[in-house]
Order: sequence, then C-alpha cells, then structure tokens
Amino acid sequence: MGVEVKFCPCNFEDEMEMVKEKLVECEDVTVWEERCLLYCGQCLIEPFAVVNGENITADSPEELLGEIQNYLNELRKSCV
Repeated sequence: MGVEVKFCPCNFEDEMEMVKEKLVECEDVTVWEERCLLYCGQCLIEPFAVVNGENITADSPEELLGEIQNYLNELRKSCV
C-alpha cells in the first residue's frame, strides 16, 4: 500500500520538519512538498497535510502527526 502525504512548504515551516522526518521513516509513505495544495489560506491558519487526497488538519504539528498516523492505521486495516 503506497501513501502520498503532501505538505505546503509555507505551512508552519520549521515546526513541520519533525512531522515530515517521522513520516519519511515509514516505508510505505512518500512525502512531497508542493507550493500550492489548493487549500488557499489554510497554510497560514493551522497545520495540515493532504494524505492520499484527504485534507487532514490539527491544532499543532505534533497533533497533526498523530492524526496522520491514525489515518494511516485505518488505511492499513482496510487493506487487510
């Protein structure tokens, strides 16, 4: 199962590095940075990522990592 996680490089730039580094460690996850993910203005308001086309948000980068991991776990369960 391959999963694409896309980040806007303007979205909480320094704080999101830890999230990206943790996700890169997952062998079935590809991390991308794209200048515009078509969620205009969201990158200035809250941490977010687009996971296989699904917009996932949180109040902090740490919480976002948890939300993404939960989403990945649900995807993995549905593939079994």
